[in-house]
Order: sequence, then structure tokens, then C-alpha cells
Amino acid sequence: MTTKLTSMFSKFHNDEEGLEALQVVMIIAIAAVILVAAGVIGQTVVDLTNDKIKLLKDKQINAQR
Repeated sequence: MTTKLTSMFSKFHNDEEGLEALQVVMIIAIAAVILVAAGVIGQTVVDLTNDKIKLLKDKQINAQR
């Protein structure tokens, strides 16, 4: 069993196409993490901005009374 597993890893390691595929998958995974993080942070900024605008509008309405 161990020799079969070692043989499989050896073939994968020596196979340049396998290495290239692994690199592509890693790049896609990193890009996905960055996109998700940007989406979450972006949504937080939008929510915060909307809250501040609402507060300013409320203060402006109260100041006119």
C-alpha cells in the first residue's frame, strides 16, 4: 500500500502537467478568496455609508423644524 501511494505521488510530482494544473487551481482559489473578501468588505462599507447618510438626513430634517 505504501509503495503504491509513494509511486502515485512520484508520478504526480514528475508530471509537469499535474504541477501546472495544481498551480492554476491555487491561483483560482486565491483569486476567489480575494473576491469574496472584497465583496464582504465592500458591502460593509456600503452599509456604513448608507447608515451615515441616513443619520445626516435625519439631523437635517430635525434642524429644519
